[in-house]
Amino acid sequence: MGENFTKVQQRAIQYWFLDGLAEISAGLICFLLVALFVLWQLIPLTRWSLFIFFIPAFAVSFGLRLLIQKIKERTTYPRTGYVAPFSGMENKRALVMMIVFTIVLLAVNFYLTTQGETALLRSPGVAGLTFAFVFAWTGYLTALRRFYFTAFFSLFVGAALVFLEIGYFSGVAILTGLTGVILLFSGIQARRAYFRLNPPSNE
Repeated sequence: MGENFTKVQQRAIQYWFLDGLAEISAGLICFLLVALFVLWQLIPLTRWSLFIFFIPAFAVSFGLRLLIQKIKERTTYPRTGYVAPFSGMENKRALVMMIVFTIVLLAVNFYLTTQGETALLRSPGVAGLTFAFVFAWTGYLTALRRFYFTAFFSLFVGAALVFLEIGYFSGVAILTGLTGVILLFSGIQARRAYFRLNPPSNE
């Protein structure tokens, strides 16, 4: 019974990523973050800079979430039906793992910021590890292999940027931009495949 429920839960989560819209929007958010990282180096830094930095990212993310829902109502649900996805809160083990990983990640970042400029050069590697964890976990939840490739790509690029000693903002911007390209390409390919396999219904 538990195994059957897990499969149903996995299919419900997988359905959200089936048409590629989630990856396309994630890729666009990555491009927005690249622009914000570039602007961060140009604007005067104040105690409110970090707060102002994240407002556009959250606003665009929320707006894209609503836009995805509208597009799904017009192009996805008429073809393959509506399935309400399970929330992450319903999987206690997943929630605990996410909390532990977040605490460890924050601790590592805090440690790097106290070690000076040399330690900050490792930040792209930490960002790559973060991306890799998120995409690998998404791949595990959805059983979609393309997310494992994105996870490996993010980890590899993050490690390469550390090896090349690229600066913090430049390194994270490069990592985010390249990840955005992969997500956008993957999402477009998934969407084309979805339309090809699920023609419009006459009903």
